[in-house]
Amino acid sequence: MGLIVNITRQHPPASVGNKAFNLRKLAGIGMRTPQTFAIKWEAYQRYVKDDDLLIDELKAEITETIDPGRTYAVRSSANIEDSMERSFAGQFKSVLHVQGVDNILQAVWAVWSSAQTPAVKTYLERHDVPTSELAMAVIIQEMVKPVLSGVALSRNPVTGGDDIVVEAVKGEGTQLVQSGATPFRWVNKKGYWVEKAEGAGAD
Repeated sequence: MGLIVNITRQHPPASVGNKAFNLRKLAGIGMRTPQTFAIKWEAYQRYVKDDDLLIDELKAEITETIDPGRTYAVRSSANIEDSMERSFAGQFKSVLHVQGVDNILQAVWAVWSSAQTPAVKTYLERHDVPTSELAMAVIIQEMVKPVLSGVALSRNPVTGGDDIVVEAVKGEGTQLVQSGATPFRWVNKKGYWVEKAEGAGAD
């Protein structure tokens, strides 16, 4: 079946990772999502084993998959992130505005490398997850120009309560998950907005 799956057009296997699988769910209920491809985590397992054939094989598939005139976001989609138990927000590398086969291939390698950093190993240990359980799929997603970007949480990370918390920044989301920018914040408790951001330009 190859290493790359078009998750926008087909039901993906589990090996595309949680983030890609959740994107497919959004597309399945009619939400507008950018054109998205996923490199299955079998490729990462070959990368860890220093498979000499991987580069040429993956490069050929990327060449057949992408539009060379477009820019892409290359993002993690690990088997253990974006789950009910843990998010791994900001732990793995994201590379934005990537154009061309060689640059996308380098960005994929950067995402894979980020799965083996000391910070990720510490995060795994803190959550009692063996490093051997980490499998890293990678998303290649067409870039869109965002007005607001952010995260939605089904549990309040401060109080632990069952509040819905939305945090967002203007522009690209890397300012929130990687650069530590102060976000706009909305909190919904039992169907009522108990906190709404001012000046975000969105209700």
